[in-house]
Amino acid sequence: MFYNPMEQLVLEQFSAEPPFGGSNIINQPLFNTPYFQQDGGTPPNPFNGILDPPKGQDPDWQRYRPILLFGQFQPHLRTQYSTQYNLNIQRELSRDLVLQVGYVGSQGHRLLASHDINFGNPQTCVDLHNISAASGNEDIDCGQFFADSSFFIPANTIPDGMTLHLPYGSVKSVTGPNPTDITLVGLRKFSSPSCEPTTGVNCPTDGTPVFSSIFAEDTIANSNYNSFQASLEKRFSHGLQAQVAYTWSKSFDLASSFEGELNPLDFSKTYALSQFDARNRLVLSYFWQLPIPKYNGIAGAVVSGWDVSGIYTYQSGFPIRITSSADNELMYSAFFEYPGEPDQIAPFKTLNPKSSGGYWFDPNSFTEDTDADPSLFGRIGNAKRTICCGPPINSFDFALHKVIPIGENKRFEFRTEFFNLFNHTQFNNPDGNSTDGSDFGRIVRAKDPRQIQLALKFFF
Repeated sequence: MFYNPMEQLVLEQFSAEPPFGGSNIINQPLFNTPYFQQDGGTPPNPFNGILDPPKGQDPDWQRYRPILLFGQFQPHLRTQYSTQYNLNIQRELSRDLVLQVGYVGSQGHRLLASHDINFGNPQTCVDLHNISAASGNEDIDCGQFFADSSFFIPANTIPDGMTLHLPYGSVKSVTGPNPTDITLVGLRKFSSPSCEPTTGVNCPTDGTPVFSSIFAEDTIANSNYNSFQASLEKRFSHGLQAQVAYTWSKSFDLASSFEGELNPLDFSKTYALSQFDARNRLVLSYFWQLPIPKYNGIAGAVVSGWDVSGIYTYQSGFPIRITSSADNELMYSAFFEYPGEPDQIAPFKTLNPKSSGGYWFDPNSFTEDTDADPSLFGRIGNAKRTICCGPPINSFDFALHKVIPIGENKRFEFRTEFFNLFNHTQFNNPDGNSTDGSDFGRIVRAKDPRQIQLALKFFF
C-alpha cells in the first residue's frame, strides 16, 4: 500500500485567488484595453482590487466579478493511496537463464481530479433558446458559452404552457405567461447567489455575475490496473547479457491526472481507458562483448575491447483523448479541458496516415454539429473519454563502445550511440478534439528522427 500527498502545483494555484490575485473570464475584449469590451461594456478589473484596503475594512470584492476560482479544496479531502499486488513464478531453465511469469495489479483510491461545482445550467439555456424561438425575442436567445451572460425576460414573454427553469432563487421555475419580469445574471447555480430572478432583488445591476466557474480539486477518482508479465533473462556469461520482457495489460481510471475534468453531472461517465494505457509492450535489451582476440600494441588498441548493446521496444499505441470544446453541453466549464464530448456515430476506424492526408482515424465517425443533430444541444456527447488506440512505438537503439587502456590507471572510452537506428517514423497521437476542424483525427506531430551522438572520455 502506498500513500501519496497532494501535488505542489495544486497548492500554488491559490496564488491567483482573491484577494491575493485575480482570475476572471473576459468576453470579447479589445486588444489594447482588455477591460473595455467590443460591445462597449466595461467589466470589473480585478487587478485594481489587489491594493491593500484601509485598515479595518474588507477588500472591495465587487472588483473581482465574475470571480473565477481554480483548484478549490473540498471540505473533506482524503489521502490518496494505491494498493499493489502481484504473484510471480520463476524457473531456472539453465545455469544462466531464468524465466519469470506473473500477474501484477494495482488499484488507486481517492485520487485527485477536477470538476466544476458551478457549471452552467444547460436546462435554463435550452429553455431560453426555445422561448426565444417561440416568442421571436432574439435578445433572450441562449447558446454555447452563454453561462456568464445576463438575460432580462419582460413580463408575458414566455408563451403559454412553456416553462423556464431557473438556476437559483426561491422560485424553481416559471410557466408562461410569466406575470413579472425575470432577471438572470449568469446561468450557474452560484452565478448570483443572492439574486431573486422573479423580483430582481439583489441581482447585480451591471449584468456581471458574482461567480463564474468554481473548479474543485477533490479526492474522488479511482483507477485499476491488471497485467500479465513475462520475462526471460540471460545473466552475464561468456561476454553476453540479454533480457526480453513482455507485458499485456489494461488500465482504467476516471482521470489520468488531477488535470482531468470529470463530467459534473455524473463522475462515472468519464471512466475509460487511462491515457497512459499500453496494451502490449515488448522490450529486448542486450550487451555483448565481441569475441575478438586480445592483441598487444597498436593492433590491440584498434581491434580489442569492443562491445555492442541495444534496446528494441515495441508498444501498442496509447489511447486517444476524445474531447470537444464547442460547449454543446452549455456549461461553459473550461479548466485544463472542457467536459464536453462529441457523439460517436460510427465504429472507430484507423487509417493509414501516409495515404489519408495524415489522418489516423476517420473523423466522420464523430460529430459535434448541433445543426445535423439537434439533440447534441444541451448535453455531453456519447463518445468515451478515451478510445483505443494511437500509433504504436517501434524503435531500435544501438550503441558501440570501446575501451582503450593506457597503462594501468588510465584509459579512453569511445562510445557511439544511435537512437532510432532505422529512422522509423514515430508518430504522436492524433488530434482528438472535434472542435479543431480539419485537424481532428490528424497526426500533426512526430517524435524525434534518428539521432547519433559520439563521445570520448578520458579516465585518469
